[in-house]
Amino acid sequence: MATTHLTRIKIDPWSPDAGRDLTNAQLLHSRVLSLIPDQLGSDTRQAAGILFRLERGHHAHTLLIQSNAPLNLDALPVGYATATDERTLTPLLTWCQTAGHLRYRIDASPTRSLATPERRDDGRRKRGRLVPLHGDDAVDWWIRKASTAGLTLNPTTLHATTQPDIVGWKSEPETPHQRSRFGKELTRFEGTATIHDPDALRTAITLGIGRSKTYGAGLLSIAPLTSP
Repeated sequence: MATTHLTRIKIDPWSPDAGRDLTNAQLLHSRVLSLIPDQLGSDTRQAAGILFRLERGHHAHTLLIQSNAPLNLDALPVGYATATDERTLTPLLTWCQTAGHLRYRIDASPTRSLATPERRDDGRRKRGRLVPLHGDDAVDWWIRKASTAGLTLNPTTLHATTQPDIVGWKSEPETPHQRSRFGKELTRFEGTATIHDPDALRTAITLGIGRSKTYGAGLLSIAPLTSP
């Protein structure tokens, strides 16, 4: 089984390369993939176990990247980072086997599918258009997802805050010389919880939760609490 690693990259706000990445989610996605080590044998996000989250501050930003192997930080442009740190999540994933209390944080893209009367050739109903969720609807989405991920949330500590939209530009295969803009809404959920299904929690940590993982959503971070 692959060892899960977590890398923290403190981004230099004066780096021109970082500045471009911070304003275009497609560039940030490509930057993260550029750090995948050759020994993984593939440059795909799924094969490398890549999940990431950008934590923006008033004066500095931190990029958290989860992966199946240590990243090749030498691939970062000169001056991109002011500091880096890497550790394995093995002790944390082992601790998940207990029914302990924890703090959590996740940036997620809550959505739901609108009902549609259209059906596919096999008779099944087509999936409706995805729409973003806000407010109580977003919180309800997270409560359901958290339960599936093995967590019983403490409702008195649950905080949901809107984050800057994920915005980027990408080229389409059919028209490589033209770029299309995309945007995805992001909500940060934080609070405390109790583990009721350790295996489900380990799976959620390693695979991520929800949509838009390609662009920085879905990375579930936890830390043990000594008391509820």
